[in-house]
Amino acid sequence: MSAASRLPVLSCAEAAAAERAFIAGDAALSWELMARAARGIATEALGLRGRPPQRILVLAGKGNNGADAFLAALHCASVDTEIVAVFAEGGPAHPQAQRAWATRKRGVRIGVIAAANLSQLTDEEFCLIFDGILGQGFRAPLSPGLRQFIRLSDKLQGLRVAVDLPSGLGDDSRGPAFRADLTVSIGCLKRPLLAPLVKKFVGRIRVVDIGLPLGETEETCATTGTLAPLRRSRRADSDKRHHGRVLIVGGSDAMPGAVLMNTRAALQSGAALVTTCLPETIRARAAVAHAEAMWVGLKTDRHGSLDKKSLRLIAAQLESKEVVLLGSGMGSTAMPLLGAIASRCRQDIVLDADALRPAVIKAARMCAHRVLLPHAGEFLRLSGKKSAGPAGRAYAKKTRSIVVLKGPLTCVTDGTLSVHIPFGGPILARGGSGDILAGIVASVLARRRELGLSAFDAVVTAVTWHALAADSLRENQGEEAVRTTDLLTELSPALRA
Repeated sequence: MSAASRLPVLSCAEAAAAERAFIAGDAALSWELMARAARGIATEALGLRGRPPQRILVLAGKGNNGADAFLAALHCASVDTEIVAVFAEGGPAHPQAQRAWATRKRGVRIGVIAAANLSQLTDEEFCLIFDGILGQGFRAPLSPGLRQFIRLSDKLQGLRVAVDLPSGLGDDSRGPAFRADLTVSIGCLKRPLLAPLVKKFVGRIRVVDIGLPLGETEETCATTGTLAPLRRSRRADSDKRHHGRVLIVGGSDAMPGAVLMNTRAALQSGAALVTTCLPETIRARAAVAHAEAMWVGLKTDRHGSLDKKSLRLIAAQLESKEVVLLGSGMGSTAMPLLGAIASRCRQDIVLDADALRPAVIKAARMCAHRVLLPHAGEFLRLSGKKSAGPAGRAYAKKTRSIVVLKGPLTCVTDGTLSVHIPFGGPILARGGSGDILAGIVASVLARRRELGLSAFDAVVTAVTWHALAADSLRENQGEEAVRTTDLLTELSPALRA
């Protein structure tokens, strides 16, 4: 299997054509790709479920998509697992699919139920439900029978996993479709999954690399291979000046936590020298909590925000730094100071939270690279548009910035290239996860020359690392009983995975 750092975003037709050209009628290669897909789907399904399944339901079509679903179910199964299969339109019709359905695993019970009896299963609980009814070859519209079958599947109970795409979605269709909790796209990220109107069908998105030579496109998705530069050993003659000098300016009397999370994240993610300017009222506590950083205490105004009179002290710190991070926890009254700092900065700059204002972004026009980290509400405030790929690309191009559109499927764009990050997810829906991301982005960006990365690639690497740490946290501790700062303990495990 390839170790690509990114996989393309393709239409279903483009992906199918590339797959046919690569296989070129080679049945053995086709079977190997099917086996890789099944293993990948099973890994993602078991990872989200978190424990072995006892009962698995497979909703299958005639073709290879149903076969993928069945083989994935077999990979998930152990002794005494029961697999129930329901063929929506009759049994497997192609030799490859027939071979897959003939596969057996010791101790696993397999039963088949007629499509007409699907309603009998709606009162039963399944651990996993695999949707393999239709694949990337689907062309709208759904037949009346399949439409009814998919509508009835809404009532089935269990963790719902769509194989490649939720059945009913395709290049020319946005539903109705199977409602998935998890969609595992095979080989590449399928473009129909990105349409805003299909979010209710898709659930979480993951992508399985099966080794197809798909080439390069301007729109891609990250893979675990994105972290390869961080997995390499540091060079033997390393000096602390080689591994990132970061200046962080943030905090206020009322909001001290965000800048502390910035600092801790920058330190934990490899920056060698971190200097943080913050209110004098919290400097002593910060220095005790994170002794590795250098702390500059500043006066605050009557609102508790950093006073613009502090600009001289901050400006004195700028010259020796590779990256400046501004905005976390500063409050809206800090705008004059934020603009003044941004206008003096010539290094790479990361703007987050209260620094995400048009005036501050404009003031930072002389910076080497601008990185903006808006969530959906902040992006709407900046651009007047909903947070989505095309709007993000347009805004990045307009402002000549690298924009990170934070959300369930985060996207990084510079106006030309766009990279979707199919990791992380709801575990990141906590206050402070953006502050931690900002610190990681600043750290990796400051080290980009040592890592051999462009500014854009450094940001993609940092965002991917943050998301994979979230996946590691979910796997080790679940999604509920965790704190945002627990993400930082998973940065190392994410590199070892």
